[in-house]
Amino acid sequence: MKKYNRYLTGLLLLLIGVVIGALYILYQQKSEPVIIDQAEVKTTNIRYSDEPAFTSEELQKIDERFLFKEVAQLTRPSVVYIQTKVITNYENIPDDDIHKDQKDDKGFWDGLFPHKAHTAGSGIIISSDGYILTNNHVVDQAVEGSINITLHDKRHFDARLVGADPTTDLAVLKIDGQELPAIAVGNSNKVEVGDWVMAIGNPFQLRSTVTAGIVSALNRDMHIIHNQRRIESFIQTDAAINKGNSGGALVNTSGELIGVNTAIASMSGNYQGYGFAAPSNLAFKVATDIIEYGEVRRGLLGVTIRTNDAYTANELEMDSIHGVQIVNLVPDGMAEKSGLEQDDIILSVDGHQVNKSNELQLRIAVRDPGDVVDLLVWRSGEKIHKEVTLGKLPETDEK
Repeated sequence: MKKYNRYLTGLLLLLIGVVIGALYILYQQKSEPVIIDQAEVKTTNIRYSDEPAFTSEELQKIDERFLFKEVAQLTRPSVVYIQTKVITNYENIPDDDIHKDQKDDKGFWDGLFPHKAHTAGSGIIISSDGYILTNNHVVDQAVEGSINITLHDKRHFDARLVGADPTTDLAVLKIDGQELPAIAVGNSNKVEVGDWVMAIGNPFQLRSTVTAGIVSALNRDMHIIHNQRRIESFIQTDAAINKGNSGGALVNTSGELIGVNTAIASMSGNYQGYGFAAPSNLAFKVATDIIEYGEVRRGLLGVTIRTNDAYTANELEMDSIHGVQIVNLVPDGMAEKSGLEQDDIILSVDGHQVNKSNELQLRIAVRDPGDVVDLLVWRSGEKIHKEVTLGKLPETDEK
């Protein structure tokens, strides 16, 4: 009986708790107002404007990056799409540079007869009468009559190869046209690390593609040109450059050509943030020589050089590590005739500092045979000036 009473008491307490909880909830609902959204929906005036908050001129004063639209409109018509047919065994051309729809299966006869593939790249119109600057590797080994140019406005032209310079990986083409949109060539000596730049070209056959970035470094020697007399002093940029951009334009925010896009550094074969362009001063020198003389006329100093290092600077009692050391002189060469000596440190050329071997090479490469250059030299604890008349680089059969 006692057990029965305990069950009955527990049930009673549970019922009392339920009643108290219900009364509490009812009290809360009565004490708090119930909000029901029955407001009538009406239209209201939304402020629209066809005018931007800032004009283009105002934005340009804030940040030069806002010039990109105007620069793209100005320079894209000067960059062309190049298609060529080359003789290849497919081992000397990266697979992505070959049009997949044009690549035939390799068979027995490929080992007996030259195989051909269609490749693509970019070029830059540098004169209104149809001269086009591009990379040598874009048109190297091209079958005669197979170079085709497509302009930004979709016009097509057949092009002929005027000349090429393997030492700088540059070449010049010619199409029969008039009043073409030639690009303005800037002074690459004025380019500085951190400058905003735009790369224009045809990556993966995507016509007239524009990317933007900054100048990441200057005077890069990448050892990508396989020539004993190579001149490499590339502008490095993080503007996206990929296969097909070769020969395209690197321009500054004034719409001037400051480089010819040439190569990338990549573990995958595609863009990873490191692109390289031949400086415009060198490219324009090569192009004008090819057009005017049919060959590149390059001055010769007549020395063997290396970049100065801490050990050499200490041995020569220099107050800082800079300049380029003369290791050897060509017997009876122009440098020797001008009084330069072994272990001289060349500090500058015509007032422009040189701190790497390729910087000195570039400064001499843009000069003509017979030009006189003023060298600032460190010798025996003092700085002296030497004027050198440049000789002519001898002919070579090396390819």
